[in-house]
Amino acid sequence: MLATLVFLSVLTLIVENNSKYVTFDFWDRFQGLKESYGASQYVIKNPEGWIPDEIVNAYAGAEYVKYGVSPILIAADTPPLGRYLIGGSALLTGNENLFILISALGSLIILYILGKKAFNSSIIAIIPVLLLSLEPLFRNQIKYTPLLDIMQLFFMLLAFLCFIYGREKKISIRKVVLYFSLASVFLGLFIATKFYVTGITIVAAWYFVLLWNREYKKAVVLTFVLPISIIVLLLNYIQLLFQGYSLREFLGVQRYIFEYHTSQLIKPFAIWPFLLLNRWHVWWGNVPVLSDPQWRITWPILTINAVILGILYLLKQIPRNVYVEPLLVWVGMYIFFFSFGQFTARYLVILLPILYLLFFYSVWLIFVKKNNFLVETPLFLYKRITQLLRGYRE
Repeated sequence: MLATLVFLSVLTLIVENNSKYVTFDFWDRFQGLKESYGASQYVIKNPEGWIPDEIVNAYAGAEYVKYGVSPILIAADTPPLGRYLIGGSALLTGNENLFILISALGSLIILYILGKKAFNSSIIAIIPVLLLSLEPLFRNQIKYTPLLDIMQLFFMLLAFLCFIYGREKKISIRKVVLYFSLASVFLGLFIATKFYVTGITIVAAWYFVLLWNREYKKAVVLTFVLPISIIVLLLNYIQLLFQGYSLREFLGVQRYIFEYHTSQLIKPFAIWPFLLLNRWHVWWGNVPVLSDPQWRITWPILTINAVILGILYLLKQIPRNVYVEPLLVWVGMYIFFFSFGQFTARYLVILLPILYLLFFYSVWLIFVKKNNFLVETPLFLYKRITQLLRGYRE
């Protein structure tokens, strides 16, 4: 029944936006995209026209794939993989949005697999998938296309799934190498799609989990295969080598991407009022604080739940779950990372599905595992704080 609701939710959205997915006239529209880009903020310093990211992605992808334009000449603010996939979709089918749809559906499926592994229950596992499919933030990734965030979510979930499989008990070292290698491949696809530095949060979470659980041999394996992700990133720029660019110029592009994104580190801790109160601290205009229509009251609930779980995990007060553990640690790393810079709703596309999964992990702990940490946690923290205070006084 719940799976049917998920299907209907996504199907209804696709039908409502059928012109995005069942038309194959991209190349008839290409010249208009080119003209829009030429008159935009990407080309003119003070333009009369402003174009959204979806137009840039579609135009740049087409130029990269069909006309062989260097990815450092058009919209070089992100690595080019996502735009290559958009352009490839347009070249093969005449529709630039098909891989977006694949990414959205694939993300829902993988989230379900992760949930089923974590909860050992199909019913509980499908609930976060259903709620995600109803989220305006997720639905807008299908409605306003093509954007890169949903692709990142797809690759990230695949990377975590492979990493988790590599941590299962009683598997051979050969399978560990295989799964960790696949995880590194998908991590490479993740960092090759948007700002690559966010991949550091994933790597940090993986190493933390392995070292926390004293899985030193697996940490060595991860170190051995992790360069695969960098190779995947570099392969997206192989076109530059054929066009005569040097390694120094390639590194200059990566430096530009890094400086472009780190230039937004102007509103530290903006993520917290945004998640908890829908107070979006922007860096333009005369109104410094806005609200986002995509925000829902569930966001602060999901966030607070993740914080509580994280504290309990560090204090070893919740049972170890190999399927939830790396996701929980990554949420902490990701929120910590974005606590030092500007934050927008787009950055939540990869975070929100994991927050839903963690929330229903709490539900599973309380009602299935009978671990009533909502009552036990305040008592435990009170005892620990009291002990610390006594030790300090003595």
